[in-house]
Amino acid sequence: MDYLTIKEFSELSGYSERHSRRMCKSGNISSMSEINSFNGRISYMIPVSALSEDLQAKYYARLKKDAGLALELTENKPEKSPKTRKPTRSFEELSAYERTQLNFWCELLKEWQGRRSQYKSKTEFDHNFVGECRLKYEGIEISERILYRKWTAYKNDDFDGILGVRGAWNRNNTTIPEPVWNDFLYEWLDENRPTVSLCYRSTIRWTEEFYPELLDLIPSEMTFRRRIEKDVAYAVKTLLRDGEKAFSDRCLPYIMRMYDKLEANDCWIADNHTFDIQSYDDNGNVHRLYLTAFLDAKSGVMTGWNITESPDSQSTILALRHGIMRFGIPKCIYVDNGREFLTHDIGGKGHRTHGKKDDLQPEPPTILKRLGIEMRNAIVRNAKAKPIERTFYTVKNQFSKLFSGFCGGTVLERPESLKRRIKDGKLPCDYEIREIFDAWIDREYNQQAYGGSETCYKELSRLDVWNKTCSEIRKAPESALNLMLMRSTRKQKIKRNGVYVTICSEKIWFTEPKETIMNLEKEVYVRYDPADLRTVRIYDAETDKYMFTWSLADQLMADYLEENMETVAGANALIRETKKFVREQAKGTVTALSNQQRITLLDMTVRKSQAEKNEDFRIIQPKRIVPIMADEEPEERMAVGAESVVIDMKKIRKNSEMRKK
Repeated sequence: MDYLTIKEFSELSGYSERHSRRMCKSGNISSMSEINSFNGRISYMIPVSALSEDLQAKYYARLKKDAGLALELTENKPEKSPKTRKPTRSFEELSAYERTQLNFWCELLKEWQGRRSQYKSKTEFDHNFVGECRLKYEGIEISERILYRKWTAYKNDDFDGILGVRGAWNRNNTTIPEPVWNDFLYEWLDENRPTVSLCYRSTIRWTEEFYPELLDLIPSEMTFRRRIEKDVAYAVKTLLRDGEKAFSDRCLPYIMRMYDKLEANDCWIADNHTFDIQSYDDNGNVHRLYLTAFLDAKSGVMTGWNITESPDSQSTILALRHGIMRFGIPKCIYVDNGREFLTHDIGGKGHRTHGKKDDLQPEPPTILKRLGIEMRNAIVRNAKAKPIERTFYTVKNQFSKLFSGFCGGTVLERPESLKRRIKDGKLPCDYEIREIFDAWIDREYNQQAYGGSETCYKELSRLDVWNKTCSEIRKAPESALNLMLMRSTRKQKIKRNGVYVTICSEKIWFTEPKETIMNLEKEVYVRYDPADLRTVRIYDAETDKYMFTWSLADQLMADYLEENMETVAGANALIRETKKFVREQAKGTVTALSNQQRITLLDMTVRKSQAEKNEDFRIIQPKRIVPIMADEEPEERMAVGAESVVIDMKKIRKNSEMRKK
């Protein structure tokens, strides 16, 4: 009994493969089911006897047509031409074994066609020829259908079809309807990264609602997966599913840095790193320390560093000072856009934008400017431009993992025993980390093999590369370096209590009473060392010239409810002394005047008035006079009878005085 696969039944009946499979599954057509050993899916075989009479006639007519017996079908509707295999491989692309098999089948097919032409009943001959071949060639699978199929491939020069290589004949043809595929892509190319299975089920529901006529044409999920790999570009998938940063890191071209013209100390790279170590501070609290480091771009040597409890601008200055004392002053530093680097008195604003009002305000010379160091800023969100990130990865793997307090950079890296170590108090202390890190950098890291891109230094260590490529070194005496590394405030005016420095949002005042009172309202800059706030240095705001060194104004500071009279008495004595000094200065100024200079402003006015009396002062009136008259008539005196009443004011006052007495 002959059987048809789902694909053969679909080509014969005109139904889609999906609809044909549903008919077999629901029992609308008799079929046999079995599990496919290759993909584990259920495959159906439909017996020819279960077909309708029209389909059976159509099936046998097609067999006869493939066998060379053309038979015109008397159907009103023309039959759809089945899809034919396209030639896949040429004869040169076949292996030696495949060529042998190809020659065998070609000779067998020629023999079959040559002999069957001599028989009137070719169907009966085909049956007998198959039985003869099975007896003659043991181990070779052969049947009438196989002969018909291989003969069709032979006529189409399809070597893979003759050899029985199944699949890939319609590799470049897709069966997914275009609207369905577009909806699937819309759902799958999303930044939430949904799975293919979820999008496939959603696409089926969408098709049921908007394109129900295409529902039977939707292929399996595996077809969608194959088309994703084939038609959707990797860059598009990365951009829409993983985001801009992943697209930039994985797909876009990058700039290859050339180090040929770079020398040691030409450029230092700075950044901060959080140690993956839980440790105890001086008070016994558990925390993590931070590392501020400077790395030489040419050799990879870590020149300077500072370990702190919080990364700030002062830690940057300490790390820079440490590197300068060891390796000299660099020509340029390369930093990111963090606040600890773009402070107004260290490197300036960098890429940070400010309003026009801030731009108009003059700034004091920065520390880097005083040292002659150029500052370069990395592009925002461009971590790959800083090789120091790879150095911090080395610090994590080779240094942080040595300690019992290692906690990892993520939850997945955290050891399971960390909680027990914290509970048992087996974490290291801060001073231990600082001591071991100082020794590890110079004795281990800086002496490891050079890992840069220049192959000529592959056999050298990082320190050897620095020694070999450093042609000159810029150094400064320690005293001068301390002055150049002092912090600066913004421009301020000298007030009654002097000048101030803001530390942790608190104003700390510095003064020298006599110099302060004589320079009130003068605009200055204040430079200070945060580690030593006993004195500050005052510089002129216009010329940046050193003016004074003032001490802490501790005598002027007292509690609101101070009961110690000595503290208040000391402050009052300072105020009296300052007042006396100003009076003496004013008295000295007046004493130095001559008798001619002591003439007051009133004397000068009287002198000028007397001098002008001798001059001719007269008013010359013109001959033409224009009279101005009032609009009203003047009032007449009140009369009582015929006589006028006259008021005598002298008599009224005299009578009033007599009444008072």
